[in-house]
Amino acid sequence: MKYTKYFSGVLRNQGVPNLNVEQFAKLMNIVSLESRMQELLDIKESNKNREEYYKYDVRIKRLQSKILKLTLGEDPNIVLRKMCS
Repeated sequence: MKYTKYFSGVLRNQGVPNLNVEQFAKLMNIVSLESRMQELLDIKESNKNREEYYKYDVRIKRLQSKILKLTLGEDPNIVLRKMCS
């Protein structure tokens, strides 16, 4: 949730950045994917049944790869700076 936390902090402290529709959609996709991944991680941790515990790993990995594709593995401040420029 590092991107979500960073973006929410920027919004809270500096206000809404000037983004076009495509950049705003990218930002919201990153936030959405991170929240979905966190939800799966929470469900995974609440299931101590061995079969149930590992069944979420493929979905979590898929979400991680989508986030990586959107952010190119860069830090949140760099991602936001590139979107704003």
